[in-house]
Amino acid sequence: MSLLKFDLPVPTPALFASFLALDQAILDALPIGVYACDVEGRIVRVNHRAVQLWGRAPKLLDPAQRFCGSFRFESLEGDFIPPDATPMAHAVQTGQSFEGVEAVVHNPDGRRWVARINVGPLRDDDGAVVGGINCFQDVTQEHEMRVALERQQRTFDLAMIASKMGTWRYTMADNICIYDHNAQRLYGLTEARFLHDKDGVEAKFHPDDMDLMWARVAKALDPASDGRYDVEYRVKQLDGSWRWLSAWGLVEFEGEGVERKPVAIAGASRDLSELKQAEELQRLLTNELNHRVKNTLATVQSIVNQTLRGAADVEMARKTVNARLLALAGAHDLLTARAWVGADLSDLVARAIAPFPVSQIVLRGPSLVVLPTQALALSLALHELATNAAKYGALSSPEGRVEICWDARDDEVDLSWRESGGPLVAPPSRRGFGSRLIEHASRDLAGRFRLEFDPAGVRCWISASLAKSDEGAETVA
Repeated sequence: MSLLKFDLPVPTPALFASFLALDQAILDALPIGVYACDVEGRIVRVNHRAVQLWGRAPKLLDPAQRFCGSFRFESLEGDFIPPDATPMAHAVQTGQSFEGVEAVVHNPDGRRWVARINVGPLRDDDGAVVGGINCFQDVTQEHEMRVALERQQRTFDLAMIASKMGTWRYTMADNICIYDHNAQRLYGLTEARFLHDKDGVEAKFHPDDMDLMWARVAKALDPASDGRYDVEYRVKQLDGSWRWLSAWGLVEFEGEGVERKPVAIAGASRDLSELKQAEELQRLLTNELNHRVKNTLATVQSIVNQTLRGAADVEMARKTVNARLLALAGAHDLLTARAWVGADLSDLVARAIAPFPVSQIVLRGPSLVVLPTQALALSLALHELATNAAKYGALSSPEGRVEICWDARDDEVDLSWRESGGPLVAPPSRRGFGSRLIEHASRDLAGRFRLEFDPAGVRCWISASLAKSDEGAETVA
């Protein structure tokens, strides 16, 4: 099962050093464990979540603790994996990437947990590996759920055999299968007798599953086999829908040696629909988690890479990256509080302007819920507008004012940013990353965007379509 897949940026050596010098608070705000090694395998950076998960803090640049900061690292089968054989070691030594690797981690206090790991090499401008970065998280609960599902399936199998629920018997001589009452319900039949000929099978069993079914039947009927039959397939119900079933049985043989031949198969079936639905739900939840983490890391990489690209002042670039990542982390906090179903626009705006002179900012607007993608984009856009105002616009002087208004009308939400009372405004000589972030927010909102550098103050308008949720609350689509 995969968590995410990412391509790490390749900064210049000087800017790579700046990347490693990012504010520790930014790394600690990430919800997953992250650490980086140099080409010798020495740990050079680690965040707070990694220390929490490991149950100890590694010594940075310690040659005795290479590639991994955990107390003990094992495979899911319990085999010890030495540090120089970990995915991080392979990534640094061979340039190989690893996606969604699961392993068991032991902590010094005896705690044992399952980690899902994503590792990628770091390269310099010439493409040479200069280290590696590892992103990991605790998936113990998910792993235990998988094990429980497998155990539950085995328990159901034994219970079905013991209770003889959903039993059937197929005889070779007449090609007839007789189903008991429960089996008739499972197979969508109205009578016990079912002719197992070509037309009957094609009308009842899913075409994608018939090759497997016949292959398992042939294997069980082989006189040299143990006669065991076991298969999963879909069968058509009376309403035309499909139901997943598990069928198993034993072949009855007559004769001995070369005269041995199959005469019937007796077995039982059970409903796998809920189990299949649970597996599908778990797959969807895992994919959703993968998608969120992948998008977050992609956004972080884009912010770091774009901010550092061509930066003349490394220290200023570092501060800019820190501020942008803090804005992103603030939006994540709001989304996490609402289980990632959305964020209130009022809370989002208030969080975005919190680092700035809020006494000079007026907010007006109703409570509207924006969806996760829009919340992240709007948070970054508002941060860029406020940063620009603090440097060059209305927030750079005590007399300046900023008015942020939003409202919903005619199935749309309109958000406006108006500056006044600050220095005279002139259009910028070039289009920077901040402007692109603001424009990106409007695209994620599937709406319209306009930015004006009026001499009296910057003006920005963002409009987006509005949809209704099932509960009737207004939600940005």
